[in-house]
Amino acid sequence: MKNDLNFFLGLEMQVWEALKNGDKNADSNLLSDDFLGVYETGLGSKEDHLELLRNGPIISCYEIGSSQLIQLGPEIASLTYSATATFLRNEGEDTQVLLYITSIWARRLNKWVNIFSQDTKGNTHY
Repeated sequence: MKNDLNFFLGLEMQVWEALKNGDKNADSNLLSDDFLGVYETGLGSKEDHLELLRNGPIISCYEIGSSQLIQLGPEIASLTYSATATFLRNEGEDTQVLLYITSIWARRLNKWVNIFSQDTKGNTHY
């Protein structure tokens, strides 16, 4: 089991970079086919996550804050962290959002993939 916090933060940053670069292929390679996302708008699948990038990047920048790793088994881990991201808007100002995120990463077929993510909006003072 790869139990290094920095290893899983690196995987998570690859997802953020895919969102920043509008890279659907990178995003797809990081998510399991049965990925489940839990958001304030409801539940989302891998296809829903990829659809976010239909028109390109959805964020301009992000910063990951405090984080914690919990080993769930020999080849599965839960990463919980805070992140501040600036989401791009088609009209009006971009929106900076504070999120608390829990992602579950599992090793499948010798590859680490994100199988679950729950995003919770935090309170900001912007």
